[in-house]
Amino acid sequence: MDMRAVAEGLVAGERFSVWDLREAGQDDLPELREIRRTGNQALRNAARALLFALGGPEALGEYDLGLVRRLIRSKIANEVPVAMQSCEFWYAIPTTDQAAVLDAFGLSDPEPVTMSLGTEIWNQYDLGSGHQRCARVYVSPVLDGWTLVFGRPSDDRHPADVTEESSWSIEPREQYQAMLANEKVRRGVDRDRCVALSRRFGAAHLYWRSYGDSTTSWCIAEKGGLIRSYDLSAPEESVGALAAENGYLLPHEDTPLPDGWDDDIQHTDNPLDWQREWVRRYRRLKAELDIPDHCDADTIAEAISLHPGKVGPHTRVEGHGVIALTRCGRQYGHPRTLLGGLTYTPAPDRPSLLDEDQT
Repeated sequence: MDMRAVAEGLVAGERFSVWDLREAGQDDLPELREIRRTGNQALRNAARALLFALGGPEALGEYDLGLVRRLIRSKIANEVPVAMQSCEFWYAIPTTDQAAVLDAFGLSDPEPVTMSLGTEIWNQYDLGSGHQRCARVYVSPVLDGWTLVFGRPSDDRHPADVTEESSWSIEPREQYQAMLANEKVRRGVDRDRCVALSRRFGAAHLYWRSYGDSTTSWCIAEKGGLIRSYDLSAPEESVGALAAENGYLLPHEDTPLPDGWDDDIQHTDNPLDWQREWVRRYRRLKAELDIPDHCDADTIAEAISLHPGKVGPHTRVEGHGVIALTRCGRQYGHPRTLLGGLTYTPAPDRPSLLDEDQT
């Protein structure tokens, strides 16, 4: 792959992701190191970002790795917390002992990161194939007394009772049944992990809120006991209840509107007309009939622990976050990550690894 052309594209502001680097590999590292030695400042910084993307911290070399670490440390000292976007899955643990959290999740090789950089790295966990999703975990600093963990240990990602898709029948119904069976196994693994964490830390919360559909779940454990488990995909498996759910409908419960409430909404050539009227009437009827909203993992997290999307300048921060490797990460190496910035700041003044060095 022509890495000089890729570096020049980054300098020119072209958008890239790890998918665009799928044809690049270890054989391209020497070319990037040559650019890093001989290119102008912008190209050198682009080459540094690409080295990290293809080979992780080890590919940077001693000088560049030290430079990046110094830059991160300087930014940690002055970072203002910013709400985390697209935080679909996370654990919330009421502890200030980061080393104990790393041990409990089987994590190693922690690298300090700003909250913004940790978020950026985590948001790329599902870009790419192989062990991209299970190699690395982001552990937050202590936020209002809670440590948040984004990701699962390798053992939870690869439970023994899950069947591989390659072994499934070609018959669609049997494939669907196998998928449901795997999901049931994974729900049990997540519950067991939450309970085990609560034995060590006194309590542990697990939240899932999909931004692609309505999927949501939450699991609360205290002192080795399961207090509450709810999953929209399997409400029949629910355990317990929470006071925070009072006054809400659960996600699987239908909104109790009168029969035929939307039958007379006229369909027009523009489908948006019908949709807008449907939404307006739905909201009006809900208000008139005093029908409660549905709760989800976001609602529960905000009520009883900490929601990453609500973090801000008001949040009390202790320590710093880290990116750490799981067993899969130790075995297969860092997943590919093309970093656009070392801090999260709204455009147009977003700092970047491609900017001039400020160390």
